[in-house]
Amino acid sequence: MFLSGRNPILHLSSPCVVQKYPNFTTIYMDVKMNHKYLFTLLLAGFLPLFLSAQARFRSGIIAGVSASQIDGDNSAGYNKPGLVTGLRVLARLGERADASIEMLYAQRGSQSEIIRDNYNPNNFSLTLNYVEVPIQWHYNDWLVEGDDASDNFYRISFNAGLSYARFFSYKFKGEPNGIERVANGFLKKNDISLLIGANFFFTKHFGLTLRWVRGIGAMYNPNDWKTPPIKNAWLGHCLYLEGVYMF
Repeated sequence: MFLSGRNPILHLSSPCVVQKYPNFTTIYMDVKMNHKYLFTLLLAGFLPLFLSAQARFRSGIIAGVSASQIDGDNSAGYNKPGLVTGLRVLARLGERADASIEMLYAQRGSQSEIIRDNYNPNNFSLTLNYVEVPIQWHYNDWLVEGDDASDNFYRISFNAGLSYARFFSYKFKGEPNGIERVANGFLKKNDISLLIGANFFFTKHFGLTLRWVRGIGAMYNPNDWKTPPIKNAWLGHCLYLEGVYMF
């Protein structure tokens, strides 16, 4: 065939072909124009789908504080302050329902009571550092309407879900004791927690989140060790107060 081994587009546009087949020039130009129109039509067709996906997903940043305690450490109350920061991706599921996934750096832990007594004579502070991935379902309420439909937002939402956290380091302050020994090699690396919370948005972009997180299983179990440093099992729970900015 006369096209064999050659670029067909260049061959069809060569002078010899144009002279022998004068209509080829018109056909060739029509094909090129049709390709441009086809590309434009495809772009116009997929653009609404792309914009719809953009409207369906939102992302944001999170920064806040935590207050934690551990059942079994002989210290009651959410005495341990910490930091929480990370990212959130939100997907719209329906008119009032959303789903979200977050990637957080979260500080948990335990601390002696501010006012010590005979049961808690020692002063200590244990900071546990986690990478946390909460997955939540949100129910929205109190619609605020803007000048345009794209400016509408829900002021309040209630959320519940599960959170996976990976323990990677700790910091202990105080006299060495069994609590420090637990943190140094006896804590479980993986933690699964239940969480419930609520969000309040002042604007479409900025809001506050209050969240309660409680471990499903023990973060430290003395039955897992032949010579445990502490006889009591540990179960962690904490409160998060976060500022959220959604783009």
